[in-house]
Amino acid sequence: MEHTFFIDISLLLGIAIGIAFLVQYLKQPLIISHIITGIICGPLFLNLVSSKNDFFQTFAQFGVILLLFLVGLSLNLEHLKKIGKVAFFTGIGQVVFTAIFGYFLLLMLGFASVSAIFLATSVTFSSTIVIMKLLGDKREIMTVYGRYTVGLMLVQDLIAIGIMVILPSFGKDSDLLMSLTLLLFKSISLVAAVYLLSKIIFPRFLKRVASSGEFLLLFTLGWCFAVAGFGDWAGISLEVGAIIAGLSLGSSPYQMEISSRLKPIKDFFLVIFFIILGSEMGVDNFQSALFPGAVLSLFILIGNPLILYSLFRLMKFTRRNSFMAGITAAQVSEFGFVLLFVGQQMGYVDSLSISIFTIVAL
Repeated sequence: MEHTFFIDISLLLGIAIGIAFLVQYLKQPLIISHIITGIICGPLFLNLVSSKNDFFQTFAQFGVILLLFLVGLSLNLEHLKKIGKVAFFTGIGQVVFTAIFGYFLLLMLGFASVSAIFLATSVTFSSTIVIMKLLGDKREIMTVYGRYTVGLMLVQDLIAIGIMVILPSFGKDSDLLMSLTLLLFKSISLVAAVYLLSKIIFPRFLKRVASSGEFLLLFTLGWCFAVAGFGDWAGISLEVGAIIAGLSLGSSPYQMEISSRLKPIKDFFLVIFFIILGSEMGVDNFQSALFPGAVLSLFILIGNPLILYSLFRLMKFTRRNSFMAGITAAQVSEFGFVLLFVGQQMGYVDSLSISIFTIVAL
């Protein structure tokens, strides 16, 4: 049995490497290659991997937790202060209008209200990683539209974090207001405890820990999973706990070293996560998801840039800067996958919605 598993994992990684070479040659984001690998290795073709396999599911969960930890770790609120109201106005406006238009579009396509809400919310977020790479490759991070697009992504990240915080409340049978109040109390208590640790104990402790790269990595992983686990125990979810753990170390002088050491581990587990999502694409799902996926893709490629263009124009930006900001943000984010993944665990999202989002991402 173990022999078969290691053969399967070798084949899986071999196929992933081959497709990654092709996607990189075409100068496309590697996330596309991971999803395609999942489609090929899933039930649709080779049947090497399945989301029902506990081992792969655990690996995928690790990827999500480490991704959200690094999001919290790298959240640059100082940059957000510099660009002020423009980032907040465009960020909140883009999320709200994209979600509303997407919701009604999905209702017209025959989706149930809850599925439409999750799917419409998922497509509102653009990938910070992809946008930073695009701007970096073109050396336009410090241009007017580049700086404000990065600010827009930070606002989106904050909104996504807020959604992740309140989402667990909707999975309980008790009164919603009571659940939200209890969740808020638990979140504040956890943040306060983590903040005190990070400001009083960690500064001295980290000096000794950081003397060894291996020790720093071990401590970071332990802290990440401990806070995430405590968050899950407290009822605010693993994902929110991971974000709080990252935020607590974000102001540390060792933030860059922690990020650089953790990133390769996160990337490996995220590869498995996206392969798992790709494997959700079954024969029936693919046929059912193709048309709504195509419609939603057109909405993201045309509607989303128009929304951002209009918002930036309202803020007195030039036509060129407004157009470039809209075009740059015309894709979907890893956060969308995470949101659907959490929604699926809560029983609100089915594999069809994930298949549709996968087509949009491709």
